[in-house]
Amino acid sequence: MIEKMKKYTFVLYHLEYQDFLRKLQDLGMVHIIRSTDEKSQALIQNQELLSEYSDALKFLSKIEPAEYKSNTNLPAKALLQQINKAREEKDNLLRKRDTLRKQIRDLAPWGHFDYDLVSKIREGGIAVEFYYCPKNLFQEDWKDNATLEIIGERSGIVYFVAMSPSNESIEIEADRFSFNDLDLASLESKLAEVMQRISAIDEYFRGIQEIATEKFQHEVSRLTTEYDYEEASLQGISEAEDHLRILSGWIPVSKEDKLKKFIKDEGLVFFESPAKVEDNPPINLKNGWFARLFEPISKMYMLPKYNEFDLTPFMAPFFMLFFGFCNADIAYGLVLILVAILLRRKVKNETMKNIMNLVVLFGISSIIMGFVVGTILGYDLKEIPHIGEKILIKNNDQIFNFALLLGVIQILFGIGIATVKKIHQSGFVYGICEFGTFIFIAALSVLGAQQLGADISSVQPYLKYPIWIGLGLILFFNQPGKNPLVNIGGGLWRLYNIVTGFFGDILSYIRLFALGVSSAILGFVVNSIGAQLAETPIVGIPLFIIFMIFGHALNLALGGLSGFVHPLRLTFVEFFKNAEFEGPGMEYKPFSKTVR
Repeated sequence: MIEKMKKYTFVLYHLEYQDFLRKLQDLGMVHIIRSTDEKSQALIQNQELLSEYSDALKFLSKIEPAEYKSNTNLPAKALLQQINKAREEKDNLLRKRDTLRKQIRDLAPWGHFDYDLVSKIREGGIAVEFYYCPKNLFQEDWKDNATLEIIGERSGIVYFVAMSPSNESIEIEADRFSFNDLDLASLESKLAEVMQRISAIDEYFRGIQEIATEKFQHEVSRLTTEYDYEEASLQGISEAEDHLRILSGWIPVSKEDKLKKFIKDEGLVFFESPAKVEDNPPINLKNGWFARLFEPISKMYMLPKYNEFDLTPFMAPFFMLFFGFCNADIAYGLVLILVAILLRRKVKNETMKNIMNLVVLFGISSIIMGFVVGTILGYDLKEIPHIGEKILIKNNDQIFNFALLLGVIQILFGIGIATVKKIHQSGFVYGICEFGTFIFIAALSVLGAQQLGADISSVQPYLKYPIWIGLGLILFFNQPGKNPLVNIGGGLWRLYNIVTGFFGDILSYIRLFALGVSSAILGFVVNSIGAQLAETPIVGIPLFIIFMIFGHALNLALGGLSGFVHPLRLTFVEFFKNAEFEGPGMEYKPFSKTVR
């Protein structure tokens, strides 16, 4: 649900403004209303420094810390400069390493030899030339004009030396190789030095990683607090020839008592008023533990407007069920739960702990759906006597119908939410058309169930009544207060969109069937191949175990990805659209000190 907000406006003497801001930041409850986007020079410099620290923290997070811990008395900024300098040096060394490796690769076919000896031979009147050419172009008759010695061959290229008296020209149609004063031994020596220096820098990073991360996180916290304070100081509107500052902000009603106590203790002049939609108050979601786990998912789309419903509690059960549908396997669900519990014990971040709790729910849903369709580790439980009789869904046709049924339920649920929202926002008469849409689609859905084999003989004679009632409400109440002819015209257009949109939305839920069945088929394939590997003499059992672990792990990973992405699509496109979700809302961000 969306928590109610109140707007507070403070009238402050200009000399007391800065002290008031510090105390307000300590209180940490008021979302300050921005009056300007202007940035001071101090804010710009602070932002640049924050960016540097964030980049350094991102870099350090990828480094495995060493067993030993380096210590340093350098302040955070000096340590940042030292690390940045080391990073720059390493980047230069890596480029130099790549250049040296290329040069070594070019010289490697010639091997190590005495360059001075080549010079002495040339001084003695013998011409010495180095050549290379494709092996299929090498000609044996070249040996008639000169003494040839093949040095080596690499990737179909022949490297050879030709020697002849200096006064005789050598006619060889091959490319000459120039060493350009490069020495293979010296290049290898330089490469070893470069690699040694890179290794030393890496050791430095590993040793300093822990203390640098701690210092930088503390500095980011401090700078963020200063940044927020500096930015807040610019939001006060100057009045009475700059003698007064007017500052406004929002606070949740649940926290209002603490703010009022603060106002009374400080003796502040203020005005308060309830939040209005046109003022665009910030959104603070307040849900129970179950829906709260799904808030990061709903926020991936956008926050609702202040006068809307928070759809998180309504979409959470469906999202959980859809994930289980895509990964309907008892064993997969148990693996997800065990992995999530183990990881939750290791992580310290509260956000990550909540994500692991969400994965546990996904695992529970997979187990439930695994029992419903009768699948464990890719094996079909319906083939087991006495157990198969208790499986609710017997075949793929029933899985297909179940996916469509879930789609109908969620879409109708969304339309029901839209109906209540319209009544809440604009009045009862504005929700009549939405109610007509609900009963019209519900009746059509029951008729559609007949085409899928459902027995609706007991209710079929009565279906014409909700259909005609729904049509009437859509045609005559889609634009309350307008001319009846305008209503009928708008109703016909709305009816066209309802019918075409409804069937398109329903078909989208077939993806649940496709993903669930494909996961089961892939599990079956893994089991079949594993069974064949098990028949291999001697190594059969180890191969079977390794392949089964790898195959089902891959299937679970693919199912987990699709089980998150596709329900996300069904939620944001089909459900949110039919619930007439508007958004976006602005997140409630109180002016406070950043916690380390």
